[in-house]
Amino acid sequence: MKRIWSSLLVVSLLCGCCAVSDPTQLAAAVQEAYRGAQTIELISNITSNLDEYAMEYQIQYTYHKDTNTAELEIQKPESVAGIRAVIAGEDYVFCYDDAELETAMPDKKGLTPADVTTYLLHDLQTGVPKQVWQENGRIALRYEDTGEEGTAVKEVYLQPDSFALTEAHIYTNGKQIMDCTVQHCALQP
Repeated sequence: MKRIWSSLLVVSLLCGCCAVSDPTQLAAAVQEAYRGAQTIELISNITSNLDEYAMEYQIQYTYHKDTNTAELEIQKPESVAGIRAVIAGEDYVFCYDDAELETAMPDKKGLTPADVTTYLLHDLQTGVPKQVWQENGRIALRYEDTGEEGTAVKEVYLQPDSFALTEAHIYTNGKQIMDCTVQHCALQP
């Protein structure tokens, strides 16, 4: 019997993945950290596979709790660098130099490079993950949303000490459509 448990422990350590002792409490602590932050700053690299080709973006994102607004600016690729969006609730205003364009976002919320960061943070603030585990020293949360278009799954990875977002993978109907690698994440209380 000891041999079986030892083998399971070794396999678990080699996989770098383990169960969390109290997933509900951990998910609540993550939610509280993101809800309580006065500002959240992110710089993330996003690889989008929405169509038949992949596009890579770098996004700088700042959320302000006091006004419930966010600002997003595309840093890369150079061809669209400098385009900004001011987000207030469901309203997006895109800006470039002195031009502004008010727009409605697509029905598939959180599934485009323009709004993925907003909806990842929304999930972390208010969502209840379907699954919580630890992987390679990070906290992992899995959010799922089923609608008319099918099922969207977001796997989110956080630093265990600060709950800083490090990475996210987004899937629709079992197909991976986006990867986010976060270079910088700061939650200001």
